Amino acid sequence: MFTNDQGLKAPKGKGLLTTDLLAKLASDLSADDFVEYSHYQDDPVGFMKDELQVTMTEDIITLCNSVRDNKITIARSANATGKTFIAGRIAPWFFKAFPGSKVYTAAAPPESNLKRVLWGEIGSVVYEYPDMFVNDKVTTMHIERNPDSFITGVTIPMTGSPEQREERFSGKHAPFLLFIIDEGNAVPQEVYKGIESCMSGGYVRLLILFNPRTSDGPVSLMERQDEANIVVLTAFNHPNVKTGRDIIPGAVTREVTVDRINRWSRELVEGEDTAEECFEVPDFLVGETAIAPNGENHPPLQPGWRKVTEPAFYYMVLGVYPPQSENQLISRSAIADARTRWDIYVSQNGEVPPEGVRPIAGLDIAEFGKDSNAFAMRYGGWVPKIETWGDVDPIASGDVAAQLHKQNRTLVTFVDGIGIGAAVAPYMRRKNCVASSIKVSMKPTKKLEMDEFYQLRDQLWWELKKWLENEESIAMIPPDVRLVEELSIPSYMKDRRSGKIKVTDKDTMRDKLKRSPDRAEALMFTFFNEGLARTFDDIGGAPVDMVNTWSSHL
Repeated sequence: MFTNDQGLKAPKGKGLLTTDLLAKLASDLSADDFVEYSHYQDDPVGFMKDELQVTMTEDIITLCNSVRDNKITIARSANATGKTFIAGRIAPWFFKAFPGSKVYTAAAPPESNLKRVLWGEIGSVVYEYPDMFVNDKVTTMHIERNPDSFITGVTIPMTGSPEQREERFSGKHAPFLLFIIDEGNAVPQEVYKGIESCMSGGYVRLLILFNPRTSDGPVSLMERQDEANIVVLTAFNHPNVKTGRDIIPGAVTREVTVDRINRWSRELVEGEDTAEECFEVPDFLVGETAIAPNGENHPPLQPGWRKVTEPAFYYMVLGVYPPQSENQLISRSAIADARTRWDIYVSQNGEVPPEGVRPIAGLDIAEFGKDSNAFAMRYGGWVPKIETWGDVDPIASGDVAAQLHKQNRTLVTFVDGIGIGAAVAPYMRRKNCVASSIKVSMKPTKKLEMDEFYQLRDQLWWELKKWLENEESIAMIPPDVRLVEELSIPSYMKDRRSGKIKVTDKDTMRDKLKRSPDRAEALMFTFFNEGLARTFDDIGGAPVDMVNTWSSHL
């Protein structure tokens, strides 16, 4: 820390406050209004303990120090571990400790999330410690020292354009600037774009808090791109759960946690391996029991590992993402199992296709310069490494695909027939390949027993899902980081109007991945019509005129 004659301080090494700037700031503030708390600039934990009498958990201390030390902090929290409580106290710390500071708070719509929850906590600090804010103007969701220094709430419009939402969070500047976003994974991407535009200079911090119900969201993308420091607030680290005493009233309790362990997980059966869906019972909970919702007593918890049976356990108890979010299309465990089978197969046979099996191929065509063409082959359950190349010329792509088709004695290549890809399959047929354009926007050719698909693309993704998740699956996918990530991205939902199943559209996937999901989409195409491909195999490969006739009816 360093100080000038006025006693104002700034963090070490930041070099943000020159003597002139400090003098100007000091002239705008009374000594009672700022200097009293300046020594807490580098000590948020001390401010919480000394000034607000907060009892802090280890995870909360880590969170406070992360906001001090890191430009962006992401707090993934289990239920009732104190994330919003402490956010409501981090805001006053920043506001009181730093001169000329501005604190902007927001939460996922509706507005009540911000007004009642986060500002409920900030309001409780004002109510309990009125002397701290005696020189401030306090109104609904706004605490103001002067027009250039305040804590305020910014609502996120549920209507309007993405550009309007981005603009609402752009152009905000101050010597010290803090953004707090509650329920952050449900906040639109454009809000973060607006905030990012404010973070190019100065002492700026962003704190994002949420329960990790699904890894499908803008904050999850920040995590994958390593843009933030991540703090996990878990029930197993909370003193109420560790001690069995109500040390922090209103927070998660040991009894609730033990009940959830019993209802949302099970003991492993003999011979069952500890896997991604497993956790070890903490020593301090061994032998503990609780009352179930039906009034019966759970048996005492046994030591060892348990398998999670309910996704809510991950985000409500552990504070981590479920291996498969509630609406994620393909489970991470199924993808991991398919990867493991591929490695075992290659260790025994090398990267050689199964004997006597001819592949079905899918070709995803590059639409933009940074995209790749992807040629995926599937030999029943085995998928070799996917061939990719960058070229948006359909003739050049057709030449490469035709060569791969012939080299591997492919039964049929199903080609993405939308946009520039429409010319590729006809070109491949002129080169004596069995190839057909598939327009994924056309009507599906199958339906489920109780549900229907919105369009063909949704059906093909579902077929890929079944192939990977079947209990007797022989699916084997290669060690391709991009393919694994692309398979993990899509979710599904029921279309509001038609009630039909819709999978995450390609543009949304491209936005999340920051690239086209070309490898996964190429593999998806191999599931268009396997029965027809087998017919081609029976007759030794379909003649070109048959394929032309068949394709004309698609």
